[in-house]
Amino acid sequence: MSYLILFLVAAGFAMIPLPLFPSWIVVAYLVVEFDLRLWLAIFIGALGTTVGRVILVAVSRVAGHRMLGRWSQDNLDYLHKRIEGAAGDMGIAVLLGASPPPAGVLFILAGLMRVQLWLVAASVFIGRTIGYWISVGGTSLAAEPLANRLRDVVGPWSVALAVLIIAGVLVLALRIDYRALLEDRKFRLHRGRR
Repeated sequence: MSYLILFLVAAGFAMIPLPLFPSWIVVAYLVVEFDLRLWLAIFIGALGTTVGRVILVAVSRVAGHRMLGRWSQDNLDYLHKRIEGAAGDMGIAVLLGASPPPAGVLFILAGLMRVQLWLVAASVFIGRTIGYWISVGGTSLAAEPLANRLRDVVGPWSVALAVLIIAGVLVLALRIDYRALLEDRKFRLHRGRR
């Protein structure tokens, strides 16, 4: 039952595109709280995070296609082709796998750019397994005091601020004219739907 709780918490954290405290802290806390086997907790935590991120990408893929204007979709398609052309699938995989928290906006953009779900899943699972092994393995003993401090910091205002920051970053990322930026080296924002 403890491992199921770990899986669900990790998946839940990964589906929320808000800048919450890092999920490895929760994994480390649950390792200490439930006296979990470290290697199994890391595997289950990485698996839960993978499922959550894939759901976030899939939802943003479906919702974004319906909500974005033609210009925005063409602009993101152009960016996706440029990233794939420059670095291939491996470059996208490394970017998604090594993305530092909070990376929710990056995964929303991956969904809007229609990055393949298998690539998202493989990247997140490998990246989080390595990240959790380093972070959780090194901090399991300090997890409880750290979680208590973070609990005191998180409140309604911090959540509201996080929502505003994520919305602002996402709107900015969708309005950047990537063709002008990458080809003409000019930073230009698009004003609206076209």
